Amino acid sequence: MDVVTLKSLHAYLRLLENTAELKRKMPASSNPRTLKEGLYEVGRLAGVAEGVFKDPRHIAALIGAQRFIMIRGEPSASDLVARIFDGSRVLLTVLLDLAHFAGATTGQRGSMPVVASQLNAGTSPPALTQSQGEWPVARDSAGVEAETPLVSLKPLVAGNTPLACRLFRVLFEHLLGFALTSSAPQGGLSLVNDLAGSREHSRSFLATALFMVGTEIDPENLMPFMMQQNLFGIPMLEHLLLNRDYCDAFHTFRRLERAFIGSPEAEETQLRNRLDQLNAQLGGKPHGGKILDAGMHDKARSDACLAATDLLEAMALTPWRMSLARAVSEDPSHSIRSVTLIAGLFHRFGRGEATREQANREIADHLLAFGRQFSADRNSVQPG
Repeated sequence: MDVVTLKSLHAYLRLLENTAELKRKMPASSNPRTLKEGLYEVGRLAGVAEGVFKDPRHIAALIGAQRFIMIRGEPSASDLVARIFDGSRVLLTVLLDLAHFAGATTGQRGSMPVVASQLNAGTSPPALTQSQGEWPVARDSAGVEAETPLVSLKPLVAGNTPLACRLFRVLFEHLLGFALTSSAPQGGLSLVNDLAGSREHSRSFLATALFMVGTEIDPENLMPFMMQQNLFGIPMLEHLLLNRDYCDAFHTFRRLERAFIGSPEAEETQLRNRLDQLNAQLGGKPHGGKILDAGMHDKARSDACLAATDLLEAMALTPWRMSLARAVSEDPSHSIRSVTLIAGLFHRFGRGEATREQANREIADHLLAFGRQFSADRNSVQPG
């Protein structure tokens, strides 16, 4: 019986860190796919029924509900979203099956591997949260049979639609966030090759993929394992958060999503439900305070708050989630305060009171400071 551990998963994903080898695994050329065609291929990669990714809820899980609409039952998105989607599809294909574009894979494929946490506990892996206190100490998984090198991630993802959606989404958000800061054309294979050729982006891909799949395999030991491999800490947070575009990746889509907004009660309820759900997923409690105070009921402010919530949800799919989980376990208002701060920056950008570069830099600084504050050991010596 093949056993998948964090160690064997990391060994497999190390390809992402080898930029030359990763580029060699990429196709020499790729015919662009439409969004509809790309959704069909992602469904085949994930081993799910053909109709699964025709469901708007699953499309929203892949790219965000604000980035497409359904017209007569068919998804429609901007050219930029379609190109980023196609590049994400190529990268996901290589990630799940290293030999997909190079011919048949050696070794046995198709058998369902067993993850270490299932051997230890006999249950499905729990959601990764971090309670108050210190990070857990690394230890070896007990009772695990001899490891077999992974040759593909497809058996792990096969039929697991939520995992497939989350893994695709983190790749999509990364490509979209850095598309405008890259010298390569926005989207498609050229952007993937440009980012894959950067060690900083490769490390970010490796850390994020290990975090996402490792949460399914062994959430209890994931954080200390990532620390041992230098895949979590200030350098990784800097690679993940700095020098990326937040305004066009999040705010612009919400600004162009609708012409009119709902009642103050409807807007407040929508934001409240999303943030309470995010807190619950991270092990936190609902926060009772209002988000949109009196006098804030206008489209620009509502769009900014929704975009900030979108951003926090996207970042919660990355290793930054560990800091966010720790923060909301201490005080559920931390997520609300972060959304309010980011929304204010989006609002200033939308009104022309701050440039895109200024808003992006201040948002990145806040996310980095947040990550530092809620990653630090609680017994750290604080400066006087």
